[in-house]
Amino acid sequence: MKYKLLIWVISIAAVMQGCIYIHMTHLSDDDLEWTNSIPLYSEITLKSNNGRTVSVRYQKKFINNSTDRIFISSACNTDYDANTGYWFEIKDSLKTLSGYFSIRRPVKKNNLWYSAKLGARSTIDEYDFLSPLVTHSYAIGNHIINDCVITDSSNARYVSDLANYPYYRIEKFVISKEYGLIYYKREDGEEFFREDLLPDSVDNTTN
Repeated sequence: MKYKLLIWVISIAAVMQGCIYIHMTHLSDDDLEWTNSIPLYSEITLKSNNGRTVSVRYQKKFINNSTDRIFISSACNTDYDANTGYWFEIKDSLKTLSGYFSIRRPVKKNNLWYSAKLGARSTIDEYDFLSPLVTHSYAIGNHIINDCVITDSSNARYVSDLANYPYYRIEKFVISKEYGLIYYKREDGEEFFREDLLPDSVDNTTN
């Protein structure tokens, strides 16, 4: 009896000191593969159609997929949108391109949504998730990569002052569920491909 009373008192105290989620979503194991497959800290080479190489480094991953309804916060929110994602950098000579990819399962939506950013090209507006997650197959040479998200002018825009500098103006980039970043294209026409997916020639290899 005393044990049950103690549990009841602790529960009441937790509620009084925190908040309770009323609506929650959860990411499946398949959803989590968008980040679980990404190798942290290792460097992956991309090669351009001009013969240049750059390296991609995945710096940080996060998973917010809790099932706990009680939480401590100064600002209570009754909805919990499960989400996961990662940050990465592309090293190009002395310059760096920063990138970001994340998926979210919103309480108020029936499907996954995503946000992505590379250089000045971004789907993100004040960290809102603006695009439903729609996947495609993407070809590099005779290699078909499934479950890819294509970000370009049809679903993203240029944001921030970075768009004033040609180096950061990315026309298009492709994120794969299995590999992460596999392709991006600059406005000057230079294209970069994940090197280990390339055939011998990268000329006219993408769809």
